[in-house]
Amino acid sequence: MTQEFEALAHSMAANAGRSGLRVHVLPYPLESRPEDEVRRIAREHWEPLLQTLAAEV
Repeated sequence: MTQEFEALAHSMAANAGRSGLRVHVLPYPLESRPEDEVRRIAREHWEPLLQTLAAEV
């Protein structure tokens, strides 16, 4: 999720009994940024996102 919704995501997870749910936070806003900047952000966050999901590449 984006930074704007981080607190909400943690709150919803806790309310569902999943307070330890891992989250990966992206900068906010994304929709108003130029495409090249969004792509750069995506590249920067790809590996950390996989680590958050405990994925192995």
